[in-house]
Amino acid sequence: MKALIHQVSGIPIDSIGLHDSVIATLGLDSVEMIDLLMQLETFGVTIPSAQIDAALTVHDIVERFVDGSCPGINQPTL
Repeated sequence: MKALIHQVSGIPIDSIGLHDSVIATLGLDSVEMIDLLMQLETFGVTIPSAQIDAALTVHDIVERFVDGSCPGINQPTL
């Protein structure tokens, strides 16, 4: 997951924390968020637009993989 966030934002991987907000803490802008969401969709993970706000954390996204909402076998690691 950190690698995906790094890929779309350029934020160093070691600067990305599990409980960081992708918007408020990491500062992803709207274009970076769209890119991240598109990358997530390639793994079968979708995030409802109502849940995309300043409170969305890296952990929230990881949970989408862990809770079985993602049927793909090529899931990214944290």
